[in-house]
Amino acid sequence: MKHPTYAVAVAAVLGLALAGCQPAAGPLTAGSPAAAPSPSPTELAAIIQAAVEDRNGTVLDTPPAASLAGGQATAAYLSKREQDLSKVARSKAGFKAMGFWYTSFSTKITVESVEVTGSEASVRFKELTEEYQASTANGPSSVPSGYSLPQTATFRSSGNGWQLDSIAPNVHGGGLPMAVVE
Repeated sequence: MKHPTYAVAVAAVLGLALAGCQPAAGPLTAGSPAAAPSPSPTELAAIIQAAVEDRNGTVLDTPPAASLAGGQATAAYLSKREQDLSKVARSKAGFKAMGFWYTSFSTKITVESVEVTGSEASVRFKELTEEYQASTANGPSSVPSGYSLPQTATFRSSGNGWQLDSIAPNVHGGGLPMAVVE
């Protein structure tokens, strides 16, 4: 090559110019996909179990303390649950006015699929719940009523891990359990 010093200088200038065209790299934010590792189905199922038990507990005559931990749900999820409580309270009051109330329940969650896309996860699951009732006429019943309800939970990644963002039934319309508000 005739002008090796010139070629090195041009290559250096060209390299610096191209480097300036690259977007600046910034720190990862809490909502970025790399903020939390991919969730385990067991971890997500435990969060769903706690949330569904909290939801189902709202129909009991004396609801138990919430079991969903503080950082396991988004503000949007917590806000919707708070709004749903007044609707559940009205239904529960009407049920009790007819002489019936729920005394206990048991719930089992079965995860059917988990899909993760970036900072969001979608979990299809089935809830199997048995509820025990009492009535003013007959007292407590030893025979439960039950339901199986397919649902979808969505999660969002945060700096603290994965947070529950919503739970919605996969079937719509009448016939949903008292605790499930669409």
